[in-house]
Amino acid sequence: MHRFFINSDLRKGLEINLKNPTSHQIKNVLRMVEGDQFELFNNTGNSYIARYMSFEGNSVKCLIIEQLENLHEEIKINVFQSIIKTSKLDLIVEKLTEIGISSLTPIVTERTQRKDIDSLSENKLKRLKKISIESSEQSGKVFIPTVNNIQILKDLDISKPDSMNIVFYENIDGAKKINSLKKEVFNYKSVSVYIGPVGGFSDEEIEFFKSKESEVINLGNTIFKSDTASIVGIALLKYLVLDNLN
Repeated sequence: MHRFFINSDLRKGLEINLKNPTSHQIKNVLRMVEGDQFELFNNTGNSYIARYMSFEGNSVKCLIIEQLENLHEEIKINVFQSIIKTSKLDLIVEKLTEIGISSLTPIVTERTQRKDIDSLSENKLKRLKKISIESSEQSGKVFIPTVNNIQILKDLDISKPDSMNIVFYENIDGAKKINSLKKEVFNYKSVSVYIGPVGGFSDEEIEFFKSKESEVINLGNTIFKSDTASIVGIALLKYLVLDNLN
């Protein structure tokens, strides 16, 4: 069933008019007809079944006929991704949304390349936010990850008692395996995951993380590119969370 994000209140029995670009997608791209059903969600944890009633002007009129089961994440995963090529960030946002995260913050680190920082313009950030919405629609998520503005790593306050800090690091020495976190992660309401740029975090940055009682995690013998480490690492972390729930 096709899904659409709507930034408005939704409830069973409500008639609403869907504007462009959603109405264009329903009428002209998907060529739905009266009586067809689709799913709506509004980033509140709820989703609804709606029935196409009519097309008026540029609007699709629909009736919400059913509220689906509420879904909530047990642990919030907030990703702090070092800035890399914007095409790679597109992929990261798409795939991490599918996996299930709460937010993504692009960060500037010691080894972040200036050309990559300059290329991440306001319009590019808007594009990342659009990708997070589209990926949420496609993957069945009821919460859309927040894509935050650029932050500088050294200016971040990472000392939060209710959040666990995890740093993915390519060096094996002094780093734990990710499965060592299986029990500990459930002592926290959220997890903040830090992923380095091309070349990884500097030694000074790793010492900074350690001074804040962060968990430095190695993903195995393979040295992943930043975008690969982000997707693989978050997928493994999500698996640990779901495995504990079951």
